[in-house]
Amino acid sequence: MFALKQSHITEQDFKCLFDKYKDRLYNYAFAISHSQYVAEEITQEIFIKLWICRDMLGEVENMDSYVFTIARNKTLNHFRKAANDSKLLKELQQRMVHAENNIEEHVLITDYDKSLQEALTLLSPQRKLVYQLSRNQGLNHQQIATELHLSHNTVKNHLVEALKFIRKYIHKTSPVILAFIMTLFN
Repeated sequence: MFALKQSHITEQDFKCLFDKYKDRLYNYAFAISHSQYVAEEITQEIFIKLWICRDMLGEVENMDSYVFTIARNKTLNHFRKAANDSKLLKELQQRMVHAENNIEEHVLITDYDKSLQEALTLLSPQRKLVYQLSRNQGLNHQQIATELHLSHNTVKNHLVEALKFIRKYIHKTSPVILAFIMTLFN
């Protein structure tokens, strides 16, 4: 074990952190994504985030919990981005669904994407922008708040309401699509 209870994290400390968690994080991401490429990408993103925030690591009391919370969030963000990125969505479809269902599922995914885009056009410009910054650009609430000069709570409220509206819209217009998409991410 290594001690991180200091204000400045050295490269050696970070290397120890990397060595301790790299395989566990990769396995976690692989178990969820079923893709070596995605697991490697998520693992790299986790360590990039840890490196960027290395000055705060000394304050972390439960490193396992902290690291795996980041892993969970990065993995969920990956799936959220996949819902808006047709190339990534196709890759996930190929890896996560059975071949005999591909045609039906492709139609459902295409319909879902169409419904999502329709729902986005019905959002207010501000709410749509907050949603896109979060889902398409991967910004967190604080980054969006800073960029748009809004409070953290306003950003959070915009996202909550946007997601609620999108779910209701898709459920109202295509409940079968929503049920199918939810099975992919559960």
